This record gives sequence, C-alpha cells and structure tokens, in this order.
Amino acid sequence: MTSSINNQLLFALMLGVIVVILVFIIYRFYLSVSIEKRFRPFLIDGDEIVGLSYTDVFISNINKIIKKISSFLGKSRFLTKYANHFIKYLAFDESHTIEPMDYISLKFIVMLFIDFLYFISIIFRIISFNFYNFIIISIVGFFLIDFFVLFIYTRRQNLTSEQLLEAVVIMNSAFKSGKNILGAIEIVKTELPNPIKSEFNIIYQDLKYGISVEAAFERFYKRINLEEAKLITSSLALLNKTGGNIVSVFNMIENNFYDRLKIKNELNALLATSKLLYYVLLIVPFVLVFLIVMLNPEFFKPLIYTKAGYVIDAILVVQYFLYIFIIKRVMKVDEV
Repeated sequence: MTSSINNQLLFALMLGVIVVILVFIIYRFYLSVSIEKRFRPFLIDGDEIVGLSYTDVFISNINKIIKKISSFLGKSRFLTKYANHFIKYLAFDESHTIEPMDYISLKFIVMLFIDFLYFISIIFRIISFNFYNFIIISIVGFFLIDFFVLFIYTRRQNLTSEQLLEAVVIMNSAFKSGKNILGAIEIVKTELPNPIKSEFNIIYQDLKYGISVEAAFERFYKRINLEEAKLITSSLALLNKTGGNIVSVFNMIENNFYDRLKIKNELNALLATSKLLYYVLLIVPFVLVFLIVMLNPEFFKPLIYTKAGYVIDAILVVQYFLYIFIIKRVMKVDEV
C-alpha cells in the first residue's frame, strides 16, 4: 500500500511538472509572438527569403487541427452556447483568427493529452488505474486552459489600464493643438504600443466606417471592461448631447485618471502586507501535506481509499475555495 501511495505521489509530481512546463511553453510562445508582431514592421519579411520556419509550420498545422475540431464541435448547441463565454477573451487576439469554439477545441486537446500521459503512466506501472483519479485529472486538464487565458486576459487589462492614461494625455494635447477626435485617435494608435494601439486602431476603423464617437467608445468599453474606459465613454456621450469644450472635458478626464492612479498606488502600498500573507496562506496547506506525506506516507490513506475520506476531501476543497472567495471579498477595494 505504501508503494501504491508513493507511486501516486510520484505521478502527481510528474504531472505537476509537465503542466508547469506546458504552461511555461505556451506563455513563452505568447511572448515571442507579441515581440515578433511589435518588430515585424521594421524587419525584412523572412518568408520571402527562407520560407516558413519549422515553428510557423508547426503552429499552422496545430491551427488547422483546432479549426477542424471546432467545425465538428460547432454542431453541438450546448458547446456553441458554452463557447460564447469565451468571446470576451478574443480582445487580445490581434490576428482576429481565433473563434470562441477554438478555445473549446483546445480544452479538449489538453484534456486528452493529460489523459494520455495518465494511461502511459499506467502502462509503465508507475501508478495503478483509479477511476476517481482519472475523473479529477480529466477535469483539471479540461479547465487548465481557462486559467491560462484568464491570466493573459487580466494581464492585458492591467496593461491597457496603465496605457489608457497615456492615451488620454496624448489626446488632450492633440485637442489643444487643434486636432479633431479622429486625428487624436490616429496619433494615439501611432505613438503607443500594444495593447492600447490595437484597441485605438479598432476605434479608428469604427469611426472611418461611419460609427459615431459615442458608439465607438462604447464598443471599446465593452471589449476591455475597464472603469476608466467607461468614464471616457460617459463623458463623450454627455459632450455629444449637451455640447461643450472637448479640451475642458479631457482636462477633467486626465485629472481624474491621475487621482485614480495616485489612490490606487496608495492602496497597493497599504495592502501589500495583506496580499503577501494571503498568498502565503494559500500555499501553506500544500506545503504541510507534502511534509506530512514525506514523514508518514500512510497518514492520509483514510482520505484516499475510503468513502468517508472522499466526503471529507470534498468538504476540505469547498472550505479552501470558500476561504479564497471570502478573503478576496474582504481585500477587494471598490473602484474610485
């Protein structure tokens, strides 16, 4: 029995390492693509010289597989409805080639890949088959992409929020020099890097196609879901209805953004210790479990091989996530 537990721990450790490596590779790939897109306008087109690289060919083949799976899964109404929850994550897709169903396809691919590793471990007798472990591993594999996409989306939101102040300052200076709203937006999309550049490029294209300023910035707010964008949208809507001096309005917006930034920095300084304690307490349970298993591998055997243990495991997991939810609510500071 001790050997079985050790094998399970070995597999869990191996799976964790593989997952971390997989997430790291995906994240590095995302960074490399972002850097390539940033410097592509200043480089000679390599495709005309040496053709597609092995990486480009590999990515192209993976995209074709994902598209084929998406086409098959798109026949399901339930999966189509579920895929709509990923529409907001399309905001950071600058190539505009990803569809919501592609996320579902990628989730299934990752889940099957992790299940494949699980059965390979069984074949080589690293672990023995357990139906409950198989279900847990499949669920973790299916939802793994959600955490990665949420991380990228949150990172893009935070970066957009930081760059939005620069965009407002540039627009305000443009208005003072006599530029109209279209000219000011063109300067922003030229001067600032992504992701704010791509967002203002979309706004610029909306205005070129005849969409009103109010509607274009309303669409901008819905894409990034930031309070700062809502303030700009509301101010422009009020300006459109009542009239007024756009320079004065953007002076007010700029001062408001500086005040928000100042308060946010002060709050981050005050909450730094609490956040550190929160992250430490998140890790402590796993560290304690690891140390106890190292000292006494059979200590948690009743929680793994008995029905009552499964119930207790479920209660502990629920308590752990309730702790996360409650602490998040306590530490949350409403937007000012």
